[in-house]
Amino acid sequence: MLLGRTAECARIATLVDDARTGRSTALVIRGEAGIGKSSLLQYAQSVAGDLTQLRTHGIETESQLPYVGLADLFRPVTDHLHRIPDRQAAALTGALALGPAVAQDRFGVAAGTLSLLGAVSEAGPVLVVVDDAQWLDPYSLDSLAFATRRLGREGVVALFATRDTGEAASRLAPVETLTLRGLDPDAARRLIADEPLPPHDLAWLLTEARGNPLALVELPALLARGGHRPDTGAPLPIGEILARTFHSAIARLPAPAQDAMLLLAVLGPRPLAGTERVLRAHGLTYASLEPAERAGLMTVEEGAYVFRHPLVRSGVYHGASAVRRWRAHRTVAHALRDATAPTALERYAWHLAESGADPDEQVAAALERAASGGPGSLTFPIAARLYAHAARFSPEGEQKAGRLLAAARAAQAAGSLDEAADLLDRALGHAAHPRTRLDVRQLRCYVDIQRGRPARAREQLRAAVDEARRVDPGLAAVMLGGITLTELAIGDLTAARATSAESMQITGAFGDTPAALPVRLLHALVELLGGDADEGRALLRELEKPLAAPDVTFPYPVSGVGGLCYLAAEELDAGHALLDRAVHAARAASTVGLLAHLLGTLSVVEFWRGQWTSALAHADESARLGEDTGRVIEVCRALAAQAKAEAALNRESDCRRHGDQAAALAASADLPMDAARAHGALGLLELGLGRFEEAAQHLQAVREFSVANGRGDGLYLSWAADLADAYAHLHRTDEAYEVLRVLEHEAGRGHRPIAAAAAARCRGMLEPADAERHMDRALRHLAGVGAPFERGRTEFARGEMLRRQGRRSEARRWLKRGLGTFERLGAAGWAARAAAELHAAGGDRVPTGPAPLDGLTPQELRVALAVGRGVTNHEAAEQLFLSVKTVEFHLGNIYRKLDGVHRRAQLVRLLSQSGDP
Repeated sequence: MLLGRTAECARIATLVDDARTGRSTALVIRGEAGIGKSSLLQYAQSVAGDLTQLRTHGIETESQLPYVGLADLFRPVTDHLHRIPDRQAAALTGALALGPAVAQDRFGVAAGTLSLLGAVSEAGPVLVVVDDAQWLDPYSLDSLAFATRRLGREGVVALFATRDTGEAASRLAPVETLTLRGLDPDAARRLIADEPLPPHDLAWLLTEARGNPLALVELPALLARGGHRPDTGAPLPIGEILARTFHSAIARLPAPAQDAMLLLAVLGPRPLAGTERVLRAHGLTYASLEPAERAGLMTVEEGAYVFRHPLVRSGVYHGASAVRRWRAHRTVAHALRDATAPTALERYAWHLAESGADPDEQVAAALERAASGGPGSLTFPIAARLYAHAARFSPEGEQKAGRLLAAARAAQAAGSLDEAADLLDRALGHAAHPRTRLDVRQLRCYVDIQRGRPARAREQLRAAVDEARRVDPGLAAVMLGGITLTELAIGDLTAARATSAESMQITGAFGDTPAALPVRLLHALVELLGGDADEGRALLRELEKPLAAPDVTFPYPVSGVGGLCYLAAEELDAGHALLDRAVHAARAASTVGLLAHLLGTLSVVEFWRGQWTSALAHADESARLGEDTGRVIEVCRALAAQAKAEAALNRESDCRRHGDQAAALAASADLPMDAARAHGALGLLELGLGRFEEAAQHLQAVREFSVANGRGDGLYLSWAADLADAYAHLHRTDEAYEVLRVLEHEAGRGHRPIAAAAAARCRGMLEPADAERHMDRALRHLAGVGAPFERGRTEFARGEMLRRQGRRSEARRWLKRGLGTFERLGAAGWAARAAAELHAAGGDRVPTGPAPLDGLTPQELRVALAVGRGVTNHEAAEQLFLSVKTVEFHLGNIYRKLDGVHRRAQLVRLLSQSGDP
C-alpha cells in the first residue's frame, strides 16, 4: 500500500478484482508531474501478478510517430493476431509495422485493438497500463480509447496516467477519472521523516512541495548537495520546481555524461545495439553515463540505461542549448539515413527536421516516394506524416503545396479531420497554380462538412466555383455538387435546387464523366424533395446500376445519398436494400466514418418501415461512431433519428434527452434542419401522449423552418400530418386546412402513397361527414407500402371518428385494429390512446404492456439484431466493434430478459414477429 494513497490503492485493487470476475473497466489517473501516477500504476501491476500485463508509456520525442505506442503495448501478444477477424488483423499488422500495410481509416486499427484485447483475455484477465499518456501518439491513444469504450465482459482493466490538461485528457474524457491531489500534511511528514533537515528547511519544503511526493523526495537532495532554495516569491508550479531541481543536478555532471543523456533523451528507448551505435557516433559509450547513474538520474533496467523519471528526460532535453539539441538530432538522423521501413523513415525525417536542416529537394523527393507507395505499402497515418515531412524539406512553391495537399488527403482518409484541415490551410498559403488552389479549397470544404461546418464549407466552395469554371469545368460541376450537399445538410432546399440545376447544366455539356454520378444523384434528390418528383424518380432509375457499386473514394457518400433518394421517393424497400448492403460493406471494411453516416440514414428508413427496434439501435450506434470519428453532423443526425424512434415508442425521458441534445448540437454546429427534426420528434412524442397543444408548438417550429427553406413535407423531415392531427384535436380547423394543403401538394408530386394516405386521413379527420370515404382512400394508398405506423394511425383515426359519431360497434372494430398495430410496433402512447377510445366505445379495456424488446438496452438491441440475421458471435463482434465475450454477455442478458427466448432460433422468430429482421 502506498503511503497516503489508501483509498486510491483500494480503488485500483477493486478494478483488478473486477477483471478477475470477467468485468472490464477503465480508469484515467490524472495529476501534475510527480504526484504519484506512475507509482499507482506500479501498485496495480504488483497486485495483478496473475493477470496478463501489457504496458507502454508515452515518450515526448515520439508523440508524433503513428502507432508507436500501440506497437510497444502489443509486442508481447502479437502471436494472437491470427485469432482476430482477417481485415482487422491486416489493419493492425500494418499499423504495427509487422506486415504489409492496409489502406483504410484508422478505426480499422481501433477495431483490431479491441479484438486483440478480447483474444488475449480469452486465456484470462488482462491489465493494460499506459503511463505518460499525454505523450502517447494520438493514433495509438484513439485506438485504445475506442477499444476501452467498448469493453464489457472480457476481464480487461485499462489504466491510463496523464497530466491534468492537454490533448490526451480530452481524448480520454469519456473514461472514468481519478484525479490525484497532494499528500495530506501528515503523510508528507512521514515520507520525509528520515531526512535530516533543519526546521526552517523542513517548513520551506512542506510549503513548496504542496504534498507532491516527487518534490518531497527530490528537493531535500538538492538542499543536502548545498543547493539553494529557489527564490520563488509566489509559489511555482511543481513541474517547474522539479525541472529546476533536476537541471541543477544535471548541470553538475561531466560534459560527456550530459551529452550521452541528451542523445538518449532524443533517441528514446531502443535496442542496446542501436543505442550504442549512436553513442559511439558521438564519441561516447555507456560508460559515459555512469556519473548520471551515481547521481540517481538514471537507472539500469533490462541491461539498458533509462531515465529515472520523465521529468529528468524533459530536463535534459529542454535544459540543453538549441545548438546541442540540433547536433543530437543530426546524429540520430544520420544513424537512420539508410532506413527503408516507413516508421524508421518517419523517425529519420522528424530528427532531420528537428536538427535545423535546410530544405533539401533530394530528401523531400525520397520521403514523397516512400509516402506514395500506394495501398498495401503503408497506412494512411504514416503516409500523411511522410508527405508532411516531404513538404517540410521542399523549397517554397508548388511542390510544397502539392505535398501538403497529399498529406491532407491521407490524413482525411485516416479519419484525422483536424490534422487534414491544418495541412490544407498551410497548403493554400504555398499554392500558386489555380488547379492546386482549387483542389485544396475543395478538399478543405469536404473536411468542414464532415466536421459539422456545412455553412462555412458552402461559402468556401461558392467562392471557388467561378475560378473552377475557367480552369476545369468538370471540377466546377463537382464543387457545385458539394455546395448542393451542404445546402441539403443545412436544409435550404431553395438554394439546393438552384445549385443542383447549375451543376447539371455543366455536367450535361461534358457527357458521362466520373463526376456525373454524384452530381446527377444529388439532382435526383432535390427534385424528389421539392421539384419534379417524376423527373427525380426517372433519374434515380437510370442510376440504379452504378449505385449498386459506387466509387467509395468519391468525397460524397454516394450510397447514403441514394438511400435518401429512395426515402424521398417513398420507395422504402429499395432504400433499405441499398443501405443495408452499404452498411454491410462498411462494417467489413471497418470504414467507421462512412458507417456512421449510413446507419443514421438507415435508421430513418427503418422508422417508416416500422422496424423501430432496428431504427433505435442503428441511430444509437451512428451517434457513438460519429463521436468516435469527430463527425459532428452524423452525431446530430443520429440523435434526431434516435429521438424520433423513442417518441414513437413512448420512451419519454430518452426522447426528450436526445431531442434536446440534438437541438443544442445543431445550434452550435449551424445545422438548423437537424434542430427542426428534433422538434418534430418531440412533437410526435406529445401527440402520442395526447398533449396536442404542446405537440402543435414543437411542430409549428418545424413548419416555420420548412417554409423558410422552400421545403414541403417529406419522410426525412416530416411534420405536416402530425401538425394537422394536433390542430384537428384542438379544433383549430382553419390552421389544420392550411397544413392539409401542404400535404395534398406533396401527395400530388408523383407517386407518393404515404403522403397521399396522410393527406386523406387528415381530410377525413376534418370532414366527419365524409370521413369513411377519405379513410378508405388512405388505407388503399397504404396497401402494400409497408408503413405500419401510418396504417395504425389511420385505423385509429377512423375508429375515433366513428366513436364520436355514435357508431360504437363499427368504431370498436377499427379501434381494435389500430390498437393491435400499435402494440405490435411497441407504440405504447398510441396504444394507450387507442385503448381508452376502445373502452369509451364500449369495448373491454385492454392492458397495454410493454413490447417484448422494450427492456433491452441499445447495446443489447444491436447484438440481438445481429444475431437475428444469423451471424455467429464472432461475426457479430466484428460487425459491432465489440469483443466476443461482450457479445456473449449481452446475449445472455437478452435471453434472461425475454420471456420464452432461450435459443437463437427463438430470438430470430421474435424479431421477425416484431418487424425487425
